[in-house]
Amino acid sequence: MYAECMSEWNYTKCAKPFESIEAAEAFMEQKDFAGHILKRDNGYAAVCPTYPDGFYPDAVLVKSRDNAKGELAASKNLLTLSPASDCC
Repeated sequence: MYAECMSEWNYTKCAKPFESIEAAEAFMEQKDFAGHILKRDNGYAAVCPTYPDGFYPDAVLVKSRDNAKGELAASKNLLTLSPASDCC
């Protein structure tokens, strides 16, 4: 069920921490990963498209990014995240 929209993310490595939004974006672009960038209490995290909303209580969605395969769009029926208007 999840294999078609997991890209190269996997279940045990679905999140990667970063110190800035720019670093997270650069990583995701370089790897052509689909997913979301979250603002956390201790920095930022890039997470896969199937990140469960609320998994990190401190997380605020900053940006979503699709890849060349359209995996973020394909996963939209699995979860919904809304960017916070007061973030960043």
